[in-house]
Amino acid sequence: MDVLLKISYSLVITLLLAVFIYAKKYLDSVGIIGSSIMAFIILFIADLRWLILLISFLVLGSLASKAGYSLKNAIKMAESKRSLKNVLANGLMAVLFVLGYYFGILTQEIALIGYIGSIAAANSDTFSSELGMLSRETPRLISNFKKAEKGTDGAITFFGTFAGLMGALLIGVISYGLFNDLNVLIIATIAGMAGNISDSYLGAFFERKKLLNNEHVNFIATLVGGIFSIFLYFIL
Repeated sequence: MDVLLKISYSLVITLLLAVFIYAKKYLDSVGIIGSSIMAFIILFIADLRWLILLISFLVLGSLASKAGYSLKNAIKMAESKRSLKNVLANGLMAVLFVLGYYFGILTQEIALIGYIGSIAAANSDTFSSELGMLSRETPRLISNFKKAEKGTDGAITFFGTFAGLMGALLIGVISYGLFNDLNVLIIATIAGMAGNISDSYLGAFFERKKLLNNEHVNFIATLVGGIFSIFLYFIL
């Protein structure tokens, strides 16, 4: 595709996406700007399938956030719109894999696998945290399994963990549909959970002690998901 044509195509799709996000109130205004820049980079360097996968995470994550909203609001853990910090924490690693391909650091195939793994980790963690807080179980710290209050960094429930598995699996299913490769379904599911579990451990050991904040932990979790997916790719 001609460069000017691809720039025009990428700008049009990015604008339409921004309008969609604004209409659905998924992100605040600054978050929309940040996500639009990411969308343009992905479209210009890769293709629409890559962007669809990231949009899938945005939609799925927003649906998970809205699930049981009244209960979350009652315990002061509800989140209506996501900000630029959320966008960067969950999506920046995916964009870095795309840029790694663009600058010749990664092959397209490796970049794609890392991209899928990072998004699977983000979706898995979002499902665990957003749906896990609806569980009636008493959360337990992943570090020592002691009982903890809802919302405690590093605290998990069986339901939240299962929800995280489903979140990673969903990204795997969508990836399989987009790229027609059964391996990506397996890789996304396992790598997504690896990122999710790392998020819980980082929360227990570092976020609770204020050594890292939530955005730092989320970003590292997507990094773990991306790297673990590449590791699995070479095994499979």
